[in-house]
Amino acid sequence: MPAGCSVGVETKIRIDMNSRDRVLTALNHEVPDRVPVDCGGRQTTFMVDSYENFKVHLGLKDLPTKMMSHKWQTVYVDEQILERFSIDCRHVRPPMVTEPELFESAAGETLFVDEWGVKRKVEAGYASIIEYPLQTATLDDLEKYPWPDPAELLDFSSIKGQAQQLYDQGEYAIVGCMGSPGNVFEQSWYLRGLTEFFMDLMDNKDFAHALLSKILEIRKQNAKLFLGEVGQYLDVIQLADDLAMQTGPYMSQAMYQEMIKPYQAELVQFVKELTPARIYYHSCGAVSALLDDLIDIGVEILNPVQVTATDMATDRLKKRYGKRLSFWGAIDTTEVLPQGTAADVKREVAKRIRELGPGGGYVLGSVHNMQNDIPPQNIMAMFEAAARFGKYPLSAQPGQAGTED
Repeated sequence: MPAGCSVGVETKIRIDMNSRDRVLTALNHEVPDRVPVDCGGRQTTFMVDSYENFKVHLGLKDLPTKMMSHKWQTVYVDEQILERFSIDCRHVRPPMVTEPELFESAAGETLFVDEWGVKRKVEAGYASIIEYPLQTATLDDLEKYPWPDPAELLDFSSIKGQAQQLYDQGEYAIVGCMGSPGNVFEQSWYLRGLTEFFMDLMDNKDFAHALLSKILEIRKQNAKLFLGEVGQYLDVIQLADDLAMQTGPYMSQAMYQEMIKPYQAELVQFVKELTPARIYYHSCGAVSALLDDLIDIGVEILNPVQVTATDMATDRLKKRYGKRLSFWGAIDTTEVLPQGTAADVKREVAKRIRELGPGGGYVLGSVHNMQNDIPPQNIMAMFEAAARFGKYPLSAQPGQAGTED
């Protein structure tokens, strides 16, 4: 038995771990001292207003707010807050060289064109697509389209020092985001339009393959530039591609396997050749029907575990996939965090730890970024409950029956 281990209700429970040890132990499907907690990443951070409210609640309103993405209105979380709540991960991502320029339409709407040429409208903190630049495109048009160049869009050289310093300190798990989500399916329909791209997948497959191939080429270039700088330092690398809605996948499993899976598989394999980091994959929605396929292509961690979606019950996911997947997130941002009481939040946290935590394999966090309608008291309650209920052995913790005590 390694030094610092003891045997109790859970076997081989590690004690006196630092954050990196804690996360890696959990991702190895072994039992750490407590359930690791994440905040501040691409899908586990705050939107601007939520962050400002939380800083005021903490008495830290004068802390600067540093934007992570103007497009999505998300922020970097200050180190002081990460330390206060014992957050176990630190996130590394290249900044944009220049952010898209906002402009006002004749109707007074705030608009911008993103790096792919997609026109978006900023409304209520979101950037909704209003024009799909390839909606009427032909195969010939794809050759002439002004595709983005990751080398010009993102400043990769600025992050190596940060990643190496974190690695040398050895205190935190280092999570990499390559500056883009790494999606191929979503980016295809962002450019083409959802209806049009689904028609391509069924009846215009040459065009669909050509579009997917071009996007994959750009994603691989992005990954090579990013991982060439920091790949050796990362513990986890984030990829994302939403494949599902609230009630189930966007497409049949057969269509996914024929048209989308090969491109995702190639990207994952490419990334694995450049870093030893574990593959974290983000898909919102009811994605359970495609989990065997995602595991098959090399996905090791599922985020955000959207617990309100169909067939995403955490006890069943853990039972079926717990030996092959780790789960990252799962604290509901649809109903409980924005609408519940602090006691509701504590019950939610206790439930997810009880169902996902046994045997390791769980990193706790919010289901996607904390929206502007979440009261700061509930964010506090989430972190406090994670610390209280997340200690192993889980069966010995108070409140695991779902009470607030």
